[in-house]
Amino acid sequence: MDSQHILYEKAKSLYSQLVEWRRHLHRYPELSFQEKNTAAFVISELKKINDIHIFSGKEDTGIETAVAAVLKKGDGPIIALRADMDALPIQEENDTEYASREENVMHACGHDAHTAILLGAAHVLAESDFNGTVKFLFQPAEEDTDEFGKSGAPYLIESGLLDDVSTAFALHMDPEIEPGHIKLHTGPSMANVDTFQGAIYGSGGHGAYPHLGTDPIWMLSFVIQAIQGITARQLSPLAPAVVSIGEVKAGSSTNVIPDKVTLQGTMRSYDDETRDQLETQLHQAFSTVSNLGGSYEVEVEKGEPALTNDETAVRIYEQTIQDVFPTFRIIDEPYGLGGEDFGYIAKHVPAAMIFLGAGFSESENRGLHMPNFDIQEDILPVGTSLLAGAALRALQAKTLTNR
Repeated sequence: MDSQHILYEKAKSLYSQLVEWRRHLHRYPELSFQEKNTAAFVISELKKINDIHIFSGKEDTGIETAVAAVLKKGDGPIIALRADMDALPIQEENDTEYASREENVMHACGHDAHTAILLGAAHVLAESDFNGTVKFLFQPAEEDTDEFGKSGAPYLIESGLLDDVSTAFALHMDPEIEPGHIKLHTGPSMANVDTFQGAIYGSGGHGAYPHLGTDPIWMLSFVIQAIQGITARQLSPLAPAVVSIGEVKAGSSTNVIPDKVTLQGTMRSYDDETRDQLETQLHQAFSTVSNLGGSYEVEVEKGEPALTNDETAVRIYEQTIQDVFPTFRIIDEPYGLGGEDFGYIAKHVPAAMIFLGAGFSESENRGLHMPNFDIQEDILPVGTSLLAGAALRALQAKTLTNR
């Protein structure tokens, strides 16, 4: 089996290709569930690899724009490596030759780099010696859901692609830290993501005679206070959680009290108990209007589960990092209350995702989902060698365990 250092040398030899792939994908981003050209590009590059078997389309992958490739070398465990491919509805503001050429569509979360890195890992592993199978999963729709409330990962799982997988690995660009730093954490590392939509009803009336009706805007003030108090006073301060209101709509005239106010927002948490508590307390917050002469409706849509990194998978990643990049600083802390639909995969099989430092020293306004997001491209071969290295180390560990 190739050493981890040899993998990095192979990855470095692909540097120009990795940059070319990443920049091509960055120029031509596609939104969730629309990644047809991206998938075609990935397939065309995978076809250049000997002895790799490519699967695509809804029948084989569960989703029309997904691509899966399988590299099998003898009998042994099965490891999955996953990259997401979709972009965001953001107008890019970077002045680079590889800036997005699609209006209001941008790779502002690094998925272009993730895809390029996974292509690189496929090339590196195709030239490596191992016993077992590696599945390369190029996943659409990490950022958004369809009319059924599902993002891309659940479809991959339902297709059966992960049923025989022992361990899965993924990575994510992190523009908040510079190269040489990696976030790696065991257990809950990103959040459960739930959204809510609510409505408060009153009778409305004339703005000059509020006493003759019931005012849902006035009632809203109490609901907002109750919602903001959920994490401040209703939950344990040791439980990471947040509730944020992102939209409020009411009225259309200066002198008319409306009969309805609508609002929506998001709830984030790390564990299922807190997730359930947030929903319960949200309903109680809305119920305050019942004592004020109003009524309400509220619905909660559960999104992706918390990303929970498996202890063994984390240890494999950690050993790989320390072997190849002993000077890198590993930051052992949760990645935040953002969401990541790799959480579905990590709930299905033991898995781990790292956040790879890729930011600039002057990283202001280059954060995730921002119009000036960008990365240091020297990180591409680093990510390639870490994905490939984690796969090889996991294959070796499983093989030795099974003897």
